[in-house]
Amino acid sequence: MAESSRYYKIDNDILLEFIYHDQADTTPYEIDVDDNGSEMKILSTDESNPALTRHLINELGSDVVNFDVTEDGAYISIEGFAARTLLLEVGKTYKFNLSALTTAANFAITGTNNASGLSGNIFTYIPANTGNFEYSLTNFIGGKVTVGNVANPLFATPDEETGNSIITGSGSIERYHAVNVNENKYALLDSTEGFIDSVEWTGTDSTELLASQTNATNNITKIKYDKVRLHLRSGFSFAARGYEGFLFEVKTNRTSGVQNFLTQIVYLNTSSFEIKNPRPFILSETLYSNFIEVKLPTLKDQFVDFNNLFYDNGSGSSDLDPTSNYEVSLKLIDVLEDTTGTDYIYTGDETNFTISKEDEFQDFTVVVEEATDGDYFKIYGEKDNSAADFESYIINRISTSSDDISVIYDIIVNEQIGTSYIETYSTSITQTQDFEEPIQFRPIIQNANNAASFMIDVTMRIYNQTDNTQIVKRGSLIGNNAPKYGKRMMQVNIASSANLTRVYNTLPDLQASRNVAQVINSSLPKAQVKYAPAFIERLNVVVNVGNVTIDDGQITSINNQSGLEISPFDMYVKFSISKIDNGERKAISFTNLKNIKLNFSDGIYFNNVTSFKEVDLSNGEVLFKIDKANASKLQGKGGLKDKKYYISIDNGSTETMVFKGKYTIVWF
Repeated sequence: MAESSRYYKIDNDILLEFIYHDQADTTPYEIDVDDNGSEMKILSTDESNPALTRHLINELGSDVVNFDVTEDGAYISIEGFAARTLLLEVGKTYKFNLSALTTAANFAITGTNNASGLSGNIFTYIPANTGNFEYSLTNFIGGKVTVGNVANPLFATPDEETGNSIITGSGSIERYHAVNVNENKYALLDSTEGFIDSVEWTGTDSTELLASQTNATNNITKIKYDKVRLHLRSGFSFAARGYEGFLFEVKTNRTSGVQNFLTQIVYLNTSSFEIKNPRPFILSETLYSNFIEVKLPTLKDQFVDFNNLFYDNGSGSSDLDPTSNYEVSLKLIDVLEDTTGTDYIYTGDETNFTISKEDEFQDFTVVVEEATDGDYFKIYGEKDNSAADFESYIINRISTSSDDISVIYDIIVNEQIGTSYIETYSTSITQTQDFEEPIQFRPIIQNANNAASFMIDVTMRIYNQTDNTQIVKRGSLIGNNAPKYGKRMMQVNIASSANLTRVYNTLPDLQASRNVAQVINSSLPKAQVKYAPAFIERLNVVVNVGNVTIDDGQITSINNQSGLEISPFDMYVKFSISKIDNGERKAISFTNLKNIKLNFSDGIYFNNVTSFKEVDLSNGEVLFKIDKANASKLQGKGGLKDKKYYISIDNGSTETMVFKGKYTIVWF
């Protein structure tokens, strides 16, 4: 199975996304437990008895590299993106891995650096000031660095960061860990760790907490993680709702009935550890533009050494309940008690629910494949490797539960230029019926002449509008024939000129043969063209108008307008004509007609242009060319109070009006 997601609406401002790791390939979801990864600490409620409740706290290793730097043609590439702009945070440590560069010593970043710079192949950078700077490499094109007070974008956060660490203090992102004191009262653990050294706490103290980190590093190699993203509504404000923030908890069950905490992070109104989403999205008419990400040690096929340590039953073996799932709580903070020593929070409204440790919909997949009957791609969903079963599942859910379910396909096209992939196109397609039928998609590769390959990434979302939940599956396909899907179709090279060879059954050139030919030709009827009268709907007719750009004999762009606009230049105008039938727009076909006219006053009219294959008469599309001379005449009528135009059809015997509208004059 591939990586998949489930969505849960847990608050007016928060949409929870639980991302299950790819169980077929767990390597990308494994993080080292050492200084090159994410170190872990265990906070016990009773240091002498590991069988009691324990808290997991992570800390990013000091040797973690944030960015891999490579040479990509004439550019410097950061994490596979050429000339990438970096949005960094003042005072935060960033490390650049320069081992792939020919000469690492030629790499530099402008501005004041509070770190030592280059050591071996690692360049350490701590920006001392906010502002705009640049990174460079001799003889290569570099990029920009923007340093802000709270900048914390997704691509500036190391993969080893779990989001479950404590970071507090002046100018920091203010991420706390909470420890329950009694009922709804919690103490906030900050970077000073002052509370756990106080008489109020009888569990692990700061010295023992540091020792637990050393012990974990010595006994655990790696941890497998699932992810939680708390998507925040654009413009969210807990303060405006009368809250001080929220507490987010994830617990697991042990066979003894005790629960361990995988995370217990606190977000206050003064916090800023949310990440700007590079792809904001709208769900149920709500825009989500930021998120908080937390990595959780997975309950599915976890490494034994982690389980034995974190769920130690007192004898060095795990007592994790094999049926345990993720017990999730979101608690809104009513009161923040700010004291000189330890700060406390008091929670009020809370939401509690359970998330399965294993993807319940792992038999669902999204398929992206190249069609065998044409130059396009098919995109569709499957259940148990069957598109029919996929449709049956959705139809059964709709019929038995009255859920309003649709399937949304988010499609992104990336093109490989050098060693980097550049996003060139994205779209979303929604299916509300015929779920078995594939989406037919043909990408237009913008750099078809020099792209080494292209990749189609698809995110399939089975969206239940009734309860605002989603099942998300992801798939991709890499294509190696970019020219085939370029802006222009591939040309076929012919060795000789492409002259048609005409073959006739000929008679000998004798007088008798010529006489026979004359008799036959004289008896044949003359070629005639007759147009049958055609009925065209005139009621409830609507049009869309667009100015068309012609380049090299082809339509290259259409600029849709709210109405017909006349400028004093040569111009092409395209009309899309349809009628309203039971609330739906249906195109009017104009095939088998002698002519279509665009009429103005004083006998000025224009015949439709039929030389462009992009204009489909059967789909209600009509193209006219308004030449400069007549456009100027129409401009001269700018003083007319009533400026009207008419579209009429000529079926060979009569001329009938189809649509009447008004035009405007564009002055320069």
